[in-house]
Amino acid sequence: MQRKLTAAVLAIVAALLMGSCSTITDQLDGAGTSDQTVPTGRPGPILETTTWGVVDGMLSVVVRNTSDRTLRYAEGVVTARTADDQLVASSLESRDTACCSVQQLAPGQQYGFYLDVGSAGGDISRVDVAYRNVAWDSVTAIDDHTSVSAQPVGLRDGDLGTVVLADLTSNRSESAVVAQAFLTDADGDLVAVVSGRWTCVRPGSQRLRMQLFHPVPPGTRVDDVLVHPVDDDPTRPTPACHPSRSL
Repeated sequence: MQRKLTAAVLAIVAALLMGSCSTITDQLDGAGTSDQTVPTGRPGPILETTTWGVVDGMLSVVVRNTSDRTLRYAEGVVTARTADDQLVASSLESRDTACCSVQQLAPGQQYGFYLDVGSAGGDISRVDVAYRNVAWDSVTAIDDHTSVSAQPVGLRDGDLGTVVLADLTSNRSESAVVAQAFLTDADGDLVAVVSGRWTCVRPGSQRLRMQLFHPVPPGTRVDDVLVHPVDDDPTRPTPACHPSRSL
């Protein structure tokens, strides 16, 4: 059954989970963001958590930008808990430091995070997402989201799990993109999010292969593939592009 949630930004809990790590700054009112910020007093969470699912020890979470501004950058902090509020997993403890960053998410767009939770995945009853290092742009700051798109081709079983195939079309000059495939079961419930990053994407069409290192249940399908330009990622600058490095 698809789980519909309301995202909660739990600043105190997240801070306790940090231990010796740096303190989380939850940007509910725009404080501490970049020069282009949401006005103070902005209500509601940074992003709305719409659904989550677990397959083969991997937790996937889908969030959506329900504001009227483009989220230029943020780092998500995902926590999973049991029905009696016991901690199952936290992205703060994950070895994958790139687990939950999101860039250039326009109004209305969704994005997927994923986190390995191991054998405890079946114990998860609640998923919360907090945010830190948040920077907002105006709605018109990024105007080329429609210039890159992708269409799902299908799923293939591979030696390392499941491979998602999609055809990407770009009308942009050399760029970096994140492509995300959203896998659902026969009832439309989320199974997994598969993500990949490509640099030096050139105009034209390309076949993408996104590797999911987990098997998926029979009947799983690719519900959608979304592409996000990430030329403004502060943690991973786009490299200089040469013909030999294009996608």
